[in-house]
Amino acid sequence: MKRNRKRESLRFGTVTKSLVVCMCIAISGLGYVWQKNAIYRLGDEIKKRETALSSAHKRNLMLAAQMAHLESPAQLEAECQQYNLSLVAPKESQVVRLYEPGQEWDMQMANAPLPAQLPPQARGPQPKTLAKR
Repeated sequence: MKRNRKRESLRFGTVTKSLVVCMCIAISGLGYVWQKNAIYRLGDEIKKRETALSSAHKRNLMLAAQMAHLESPAQLEAECQQYNLSLVAPKESQVVRLYEPGQEWDMQMANAPLPAQLPPQARGPQPKTLAKR
């Protein structure tokens, strides 16, 4: 004869396994919701920072244009006249132009010996040291 299942008592192992499975499902669900919330908050933060970056980029462009306008010769001359500074542009004879040496100079300097490698007579006079007494 088969036993009636209604009269069977619950086994401790079965109850424990059921509780462990339920706890795992609950913890996984809470972890999933927590991760989704973190992703949402990080998305909002990224959006705010991108907005701040684009506004800073626009401000930099505006300031660069303003600086170029203020550095223009016409604007500088107008401000000199406005403040009665009596400044004038230099004459061509007063301008000294310096030219940078080319690649030949770079190659020559790259192959030049260091001062420590030169013989003593090529280094020039050595500084005298005074000893304290």
